[in-house]
Amino acid sequence: MKIFNIAFYAVCLLLVDQSKAQSDSTKIELTGYIDTYYASYSNKLASDELQPYITVAPRDNQFGLNIAEIGATYNTGEVRGTFVIQYGDIAEATWSDRFKTIQEAWVGMEVAEDIWLDGGFFTTHIGAESFLPKNHYLSSTDIGTFYEPFYQSGVRLSYEKSEKFEAQFHLVSGYNLFIDNNDAKSIGMLFTYKVNEQISFSYSNLYGRESPEGSGKQIRSYHNLFVNWEPNNKVSAVLGGDISTQTNSKLNDPTGTALMLNALGIIKYRFTDKYSTTGRLEFFNDEDGFISEILVNRNGGTQGLIATAFTLGVEYAPTHQSYLRTETRWTWADKDLQIFNKGGNASNVRAEFIINMGFYFNKRL
Repeated sequence: MKIFNIAFYAVCLLLVDQSKAQSDSTKIELTGYIDTYYASYSNKLASDELQPYITVAPRDNQFGLNIAEIGATYNTGEVRGTFVIQYGDIAEATWSDRFKTIQEAWVGMEVAEDIWLDGGFFTTHIGAESFLPKNHYLSSTDIGTFYEPFYQSGVRLSYEKSEKFEAQFHLVSGYNLFIDNNDAKSIGMLFTYKVNEQISFSYSNLYGRESPEGSGKQIRSYHNLFVNWEPNNKVSAVLGGDISTQTNSKLNDPTGTALMLNALGIIKYRFTDKYSTTGRLEFFNDEDGFISEILVNRNGGTQGLIATAFTLGVEYAPTHQSYLRTETRWTWADKDLQIFNKGGNASNVRAEFIINMGFYFNKRL
């Protein structure tokens, strides 16, 4: 890790030196981000265990580091690239064990006017919520987002000319994979359309064989759709959901096709430029456990995760690039899923409280 850090700093210094010799059209940018937290959960675990279904602030009754991130981007108008490294509990809870410190590492070329071909390690193109607190209204993410892919490796072809419409086409190793687990590849798409200044839509998908090499063939189809609505400078809202199917995956019929559904609604109200409050309602149903996991219920049977949750958060943002947030969430799993430890007693309910603050910067060289 020490050698890796030295190498990264050397790259940054090289970029600074290179920028002096580049034309004005070349854009080199350094970015950084830190987010720290304290969290408390009614689900009591060992001090080194991470809370299940939690992306942000996953450790109970502890002060922690959600993320420390530094990155660099390079763009000449014909060639571009991004390299971002990360450290913290978000990476511990969500990222690949083999490449835990690498958030993004890719290079791209403009193959035609406003059409780019990029290749390498990317963050996902799927989802209404970002795994980084700075990029969304709430710091925590819903259960559906926790089970969406966070990262992927492969190539993407993107059209970026229009301010109203964007399209991407992806060929990747698989669902939440840097290293493929079989000899097949997955394909995906992303389309965004800005109707006007108030409303925009986004649709993304991923399709491919996700079962490991040598096991039965399981084909997964995943779709995400959401709409952003900002009727005025006080109110912002997101309404969206996921639907996924996978062949040969039903618990009571191994040859049947399993179905997962997820829905969420988010609304943010700004009292002033610095103070706001946000509420989120979510519903997750993966009764066959092919996206989440297979659990043992209180009757001794098996089933996937079914849960509903409500989150309420308050934010103080002293600047556009900093924030202090506090959030509380209540999660209700299916009544037969006594999966939480409440003072030594099994429960299907978990309460949580987090407070976190973050700062991020971007510096063009």
